[in-house]
Amino acid sequence: MAAAHRRRRTRRWARLARAGVAGRTESAVIPLILGALVIIATLGPWTDPAADETLTAHMLQHVALTMVASPLLVLGSGTVLRALPRRVARALVRIGNPLFAWIAWSAVLLATHFTGYYDYALEHQSAHVLEHVLYLSTAVWFWWPVLGRRWRGAVPYVLAAMPVQAVIGVVLLTLDRPLYSHYSSVGDQHRAGALMWLLGSLSMAAALVWTAWDWLRAEERRAVAREAYGR
Repeated sequence: MAAAHRRRRTRRWARLARAGVAGRTESAVIPLILGALVIIATLGPWTDPAADETLTAHMLQHVALTMVASPLLVLGSGTVLRALPRRVARALVRIGNPLFAWIAWSAVLLATHFTGYYDYALEHQSAHVLEHVLYLSTAVWFWWPVLGRRWRGAVPYVLAAMPVQAVIGVVLLTLDRPLYSHYSSVGDQHRAGALMWLLGSLSMAAALVWTAWDWLRAEERRAVAREAYGR
């Protein structure tokens, strides 16, 4: 009886591991709460004066949303998945098509920075709110294949994303005229570009380290599960 129960648990763990659910529910409340706190701290009314005054502060808001809050929300997604029926949880896990996620995230970043939408959003509150919603939602979608599930293509996926934000950072860092009419200081623009390039690259590098470490842990767990099942 005990052996049969152990085999059932092992098979269930293996199915969930393949779906990306296993291993994502432990202690997931903490990153979920931290992600929510980062969003509140980033978008609170106390940040508006600084973001309105300098592009550097505004860029810091966006980096916090896309590179800090979003990954934390994904890491905390196990709390939500655990509360859902198993079939629903598995369906949500599989929604995050990596190709579509990468395209959506890249398109939003490039379009908002290089099409004039950035200036428009600074002058229209509803457009500004939409901009933040797009940043947060597409970033969560982007990070899901990396942090929300175990996927063999996570490393090249992250590597392919690094040039996207690097391009934006380099343009802001090297352009000798203001790109946005709302911010007239070229020095401020250069600092904002350096901030995006540096923090974005560090976040991606951290994601690569996490992915490699997590994959090694998953392989170890699979080996243990296979050994237990073999017995």
